[in-house]
Amino acid sequence: MFSDHLVLAGGGHTHALVLLRWVMNPKLKPAGMITLVNKSSSTIYSGMFPGVVAGKYKIDEILIDLRSLASKAGVSFVMAEIEGIDTKKKKLILAGRPEIEYSLLSLNVGTKTNLNSKSLIRGDKDLAVPIKPFFESYKFIVGQDIHKDNPSAKPFLIIGGGFAGIEIAFALRKRWPERSILIKVKSQRKLSKNLLKKLTDLKIEIIEKDPSVLYPKLICTGNTSFEWIKDSVFTLDEDGRILTEKTFQVLNFPELFAVGDCGVIKDHPRPSSGVWAVRSAKPLAKNLERINKGLKLKEWKPQRKAIQLLDINYVNKKSKAFISWSQLMIGPFDFLSRLKESIDKKFVSKFNQIQDIDKEMFAKKDMIKCRGCAAKLASAPLSKALKKLDLIESSIDDSINIGILNSSKTLIQSVDGFPSLISDPWLNGRFLAFHSCSDIWACGGSVISAQSVVNLPSLPNNLQQELLFQVLEGINSALTIQGAKLIGGHTLESRNISEEPFSLGIESSLTVNGIIDDNHNFWSKGGMKKGDQILISRSLGTGIIFSAFMNGQVKPYILDSVLKEMNKSQHETINYINQLTNLYPSSKIINACTDITGFGLLGHLSEMLESTNSDQLKMNLEPLKIILELDHIPVYNGVKELIDKGFESTLAPSNEIFLRNIEGDENLRFELLYNDFTANISFYKTMLKILVDPQTCGPLVVSCSSIYSEKLIQQGPWIKIGFIS
Repeated sequence: MFSDHLVLAGGGHTHALVLLRWVMNPKLKPAGMITLVNKSSSTIYSGMFPGVVAGKYKIDEILIDLRSLASKAGVSFVMAEIEGIDTKKKKLILAGRPEIEYSLLSLNVGTKTNLNSKSLIRGDKDLAVPIKPFFESYKFIVGQDIHKDNPSAKPFLIIGGGFAGIEIAFALRKRWPERSILIKVKSQRKLSKNLLKKLTDLKIEIIEKDPSVLYPKLICTGNTSFEWIKDSVFTLDEDGRILTEKTFQVLNFPELFAVGDCGVIKDHPRPSSGVWAVRSAKPLAKNLERINKGLKLKEWKPQRKAIQLLDINYVNKKSKAFISWSQLMIGPFDFLSRLKESIDKKFVSKFNQIQDIDKEMFAKKDMIKCRGCAAKLASAPLSKALKKLDLIESSIDDSINIGILNSSKTLIQSVDGFPSLISDPWLNGRFLAFHSCSDIWACGGSVISAQSVVNLPSLPNNLQQELLFQVLEGINSALTIQGAKLIGGHTLESRNISEEPFSLGIESSLTVNGIIDDNHNFWSKGGMKKGDQILISRSLGTGIIFSAFMNGQVKPYILDSVLKEMNKSQHETINYINQLTNLYPSSKIINACTDITGFGLLGHLSEMLESTNSDQLKMNLEPLKIILELDHIPVYNGVKELIDKGFESTLAPSNEIFLRNIEGDENLRFELLYNDFTANISFYKTMLKILVDPQTCGPLVVSCSSIYSEKLIQQGPWIKIGFIS
């Protein structure tokens, strides 16, 4: 059976290990297109989470970077919440975005904390947090650190006397030596005597009834399936888990697989545990590989019981651990804690091997060329070609005025495009649209329509159809929120060899049409006035971030925050300024504007200054100068650290031509201000790198009088970064 599109739904430990297998042995990976879908870009190794709570590990040490892992396996990554499965149409239903079609689907979505009615008391939802997802519960615990040294603070309550709750209780005692900690269990009699003794020794109070006062609480009441699984057509066990054959195939659905906590083999009941998730990875991978080749699948018989290690992180003492086998519990002993630590670190180190490979590649300068707007042609060959064609004047403004629609409306047009920035074709389509629309926004216009050109990799028709659908849906979703439409376009098939993931082989461009209600409202690049303030609408650093990502050296949460900002339309910001214009019709709110894209902040400001001073000279006026306040320029988290490691976009070196403007001639002058030159020379050098960093879905920059800049800053998201002298 040939798998056209294998979708891995969920980034649990099983799927993570399957991907790791394909990274280390690419020839084993099934043919066709593969996509991993998960709600977050990383997953926490649950076995080490109590160690993080105790302060034994840092959160970064137990993260598995799914986006990076998928990329190295040649697998597309889609960050989205799963809402269901249409088994008849073979579609995975996602929240807030179009469904994904599959030919094979493997489920490893895990479970959620079982929030029964007794776990939550009305009115205490802000004080009660489930242990899953781990990211959220960890934030909650960190927020409670303000009371860690206060024995008179409200007690912290853990609901649930299973292994998870008890191990977290021990971890919290190490974290908060003085604070009162309670753990609510169904019955103390079910706990072993030596476990009870250790809880008592560490002053962890055991209760069986809810306290009369509302306390901050962490809910560890076991696991339950997601509602969409409970409401599905699948056969479930009494715990709501999907029943499968010994091959992991869902009963009555041979094209579906279910593993980890969300699935269980029929007639082989077992508790939820990471032990089975890890051990099922290899047999699942082999069956996905075999079904792809039309071979008979292998059966897997899981063990009925598993050994568990429960760690105690003592205050000012060596850690110890219990060992449990069914009802038998022995310990605690320090050698068991060392054993657990060794097992956990060995598991995580498997994924760290990939990062070590990346570091070796980067050290050898074998860097991957940047995508997105950083794939833009450098300034020098572009300007020389346009000058040779006598078209240099056409590039003065972001969008071109192509005609008057009627007495009150002017039509403007722009075009932009780039090779796929990320492997999610829908999100990449949105980025393309927002990036392309910024030319219209930078002229003060409103987007009304667009036409696309999409170059697809050479693949079977059904895969091309899926990729094209996702890209166009992404573009359309970014247009419709502005009241615009995708009205047509063109498609091409690439003649290059398709590399995996195939979604990265998509190259797209967009011709965007916009309107300006009144010719007088057109914002040009030139037109800055002496005394104007320079405002920027968002942070800088996307080129550096994506350079590091493509070389496997950026933290997943750093990239997530950048993608979240890039995925916001800036059209409402323009609408607000135009509303101000209507309130003050006799005044000009914006004197000049541009969007920061491939040539970086310094390059595009140079265009603004050059255009302005060209007009100044024609009127025999003194050329203006831009003063930039480096301390005020917003930069994405993590960018400066990545610069220190040597990362930069592949377009950045050619953009350094604009650094000459800092010394500049009379018509193109910049001055950079920042605090204490001698103490911050490294900061100065870092900011020079940021000034020439190309931006995809970058900020808008406006030049306006101080009267209106205050209104814009107050409304947001504008930040003052300089002024005109």
